[in-house]
Amino acid sequence: MKVVVVGGGPAGYVAAIRARQLGLDVTLVEAERLGGECTNYACIPSKALLHAAEAYRRAVSSPWITGTVSFRWKEAVQWKEKVVEKLRRGIEFLLSAAGVEVVRGLAKPGPGKTVEIDGRRLQYDFLILATGSEPVGLRELPFGRRVIGTREIFSLEEPPASVAIIGGGASGVEIASLFSMIGAEVHVVEAMERILPGLDPEISRQMERALSSRGVKIYTSSRVVKGEEGEGSVKLRISSPGGEREIEAELAVVAVGRRPRPGPFSAMGLEVDGRGAVRVDESMRTSVPWVFAAGDVTGPPYFAHKAYAQAKVAAEAIAGLKSAYSPRSVPAVIFSDPEVVSVGMTEEEAVAKGYKPKAVRMSFSALGKAVATESEGGFAKLIYDAESRIILGVHIVGRGVSELAGEASALVEFYATVDDLALTIHPHPTLSELFAELAEAALGKPVHIAKL
Repeated sequence: MKVVVVGGGPAGYVAAIRARQLGLDVTLVEAERLGGECTNYACIPSKALLHAAEAYRRAVSSPWITGTVSFRWKEAVQWKEKVVEKLRRGIEFLLSAAGVEVVRGLAKPGPGKTVEIDGRRLQYDFLILATGSEPVGLRELPFGRRVIGTREIFSLEEPPASVAIIGGGASGVEIASLFSMIGAEVHVVEAMERILPGLDPEISRQMERALSSRGVKIYTSSRVVKGEEGEGSVKLRISSPGGEREIEAELAVVAVGRRPRPGPFSAMGLEVDGRGAVRVDESMRTSVPWVFAAGDVTGPPYFAHKAYAQAKVAAEAIAGLKSAYSPRSVPAVIFSDPEVVSVGMTEEEAVAKGYKPKAVRMSFSALGKAVATESEGGFAKLIYDAESRIILGVHIVGRGVSELAGEASALVEFYATVDDLALTIHPHPTLSELFAELAEAALGKPVHIAKL
């Protein structure tokens, strides 16, 4: 059975490898770099530079380190490129080891069950679309020399002394964290009434406080009405509740979201939703029976880990296995400073779905590991159903909390109760202790959280 996978990003290369593991004949077509947006331009580059900036921030703020410390942007970018190259070569090795044929070029649908790449025609029994997504632009602020997107910001030759970020979602907040940590003047313009508008309101407020404490200027309920590029800066006129104002910065970064990119395959008559995402069922099959889709092209959330999961399901379904993509929750992680983890429902969402939610909250000041590592400025919140005591959501903000997302996701996915969690021993001193502490608080017997 012949399978052609279009796109070599997180969905594409994982689908190709899983299909080969199941004995299928697989060809993967990639127009640019293997690894896709995540490896080459987004997830990995941003995390590498954020790691470098965090090391710098800790050094300059530590009273036991003396002397002059400076952040060398060019060297950090060069190191980031080495990280990206290492991971990209790793993907190439995995595909080769699995026996996946990789064809370079831009694919388009051919007659019947074929795709065409630069005059070459590939026949298939099944097609997996993993063509990803593309950034959304702003009509009022078109891309230019000083107006760039989230892809370009991590490869600048020199860091800007000032930057205006349009969009206060995950990408915008990560970029604001990076440049504020290395001393740039940062402005964030968000159209909604708070940054990180899709997350728990307390998380949003904590993030706003953290960024503001480093001098980031945040304009919520605001939008850009006009942008003007100059020789050395870009001027933005923004409309806010208090009236119009002007922001001037060396660079403006548009980070207002992404949209699915089916590309030339939209001509196949695939059913799409209102935002252009390819519709799929639980097996990732599209409206065309022999075409499957996975990853960003199927719509939000635009996470690599979601793409991985969908890709495996698509390959397994094609191979005839019973496989379905039906998670209770897809964990959201924001690698800002502080980091954010959001899994499952907020209290408002739980009420809307008919639950009777309760919430318990704890400050990181109750965690020995957080105090010992100067990471007290965070909190965790556990949402659970008052009747069944099933855990419905976990929301955390603090330094280093991204590594807690897996356990939070498992708790929600497997219908764990606060009783189960309270009986699970967590090692001390770690941030993961917060799970047991929250569970005991939910049961009315907290040890390290004072009952007031």
